[in-house]
Amino acid sequence: MNVTTITQPETQLGLEIDLILEESEVFSRIIFVSAFVSLRTTLRLRERLLTKAAGGSDLRFNVGIDLGGTSREVLEELLRWDCEVNIFHNAIPRSTFHPKVYLFERETKSTLFIGSNNLTDGGFYTNYEAATRYDFELADDEGEYHRILGPLGAFLDPSGSIVQSLDADLITTLIARGELPSEADARRGRRAEARARRSRDGDIPPNPFGAIGIQLPPLLPDNLRQEEPAPHADREAPEPVNPSEDSVDADPERFPPRVLMWRKSLSNSDALQVAEGTNHVGGVRLTQARFENPQGTRIDWTRYFRQMFADYPWEREFGHTQQEKEHAFVPMRIIIRGQDYGIRNFEISHKPSGEAGQANYTTILRWGQEFTPIVVRENLAGAVFSLYETADDDVEFAIDIT
Repeated sequence: MNVTTITQPETQLGLEIDLILEESEVFSRIIFVSAFVSLRTTLRLRERLLTKAAGGSDLRFNVGIDLGGTSREVLEELLRWDCEVNIFHNAIPRSTFHPKVYLFERETKSTLFIGSNNLTDGGFYTNYEAATRYDFELADDEGEYHRILGPLGAFLDPSGSIVQSLDADLITTLIARGELPSEADARRGRRAEARARRSRDGDIPPNPFGAIGIQLPPLLPDNLRQEEPAPHADREAPEPVNPSEDSVDADPERFPPRVLMWRKSLSNSDALQVAEGTNHVGGVRLTQARFENPQGTRIDWTRYFRQMFADYPWEREFGHTQQEKEHAFVPMRIIIRGQDYGIRNFEISHKPSGEAGQANYTTILRWGQEFTPIVVRENLAGAVFSLYETADDDVEFAIDIT
């Protein structure tokens, strides 16, 4: 038996499980036990898990619904799978189903993960988590294998009144009881909590904690992105901080903690400074620009920015070339040469066809009709455009041009 410790985000559990599922061996059992489950993470695993199930694997999900951590969309998705799905829930409110156990059993070996990682993008990729990985050689480790698995039997092979087999009637009942939020409801609830913090009386002191960049989860393939429910349309930017003014002096001492996500020097075209009769693209091309994230690894610009803004409402469109595109509007604070222009909605346009790496750029940030005159007036050609993920209570991203 080999025992290792996995600490995330340094080692992402989702990538460890990906490597296991790429094995060609037949799995006798694959069991996911998780308190919370998200649709996006489940869709990433779907093709490989269903292939294993079709090949004879006993595929099983034993999941919780407490604290609104599992959406109705993911249960509706799992209901369509040819596998066993069990729902845990104790009617006593102070008792929460909270384990996370993942078992991959083959004929001659088995891998078991026990830790804090939920079956969500945070749990599998971006949260700070810890898990223990056990690798068993079943011929030599049979006794130890059953000793460790024995106490987990209530989670791996559940029974009793607090466990219900998933079916359409159960989903309907849980929705009617208000115990199964939609994915949009869950996101809206998190935003409501943030707004509640901001609305407290009095000044909120600066955040005493720093910020560290975390590697983004893998981007869902384009065909799977189209299966995600459309995010609720209420994710809009607040009114600009200074609606009657162009800008105010920004106070660097009051900047919330932030992490650099991308940087480039603006070309004449990016800055809308082109010769008469020459066309510009109306925004900043989000190219590789030799940017590294994580350090030492150049970004794959064909997917990186679509990953970064994955949680915003994306809509499909066709341009005049009939090439399919998609776009989202992302609120960002923008600061130019120390002047804070407040929070603006910037359109992010993306070409899914460019993800194969054949295009010079696949994603662009458009300045928009409202902000274009400011960009032209400021003459930003050659200036450095920095895009940050920020701990600002009002907005998730910031642009700082210096």
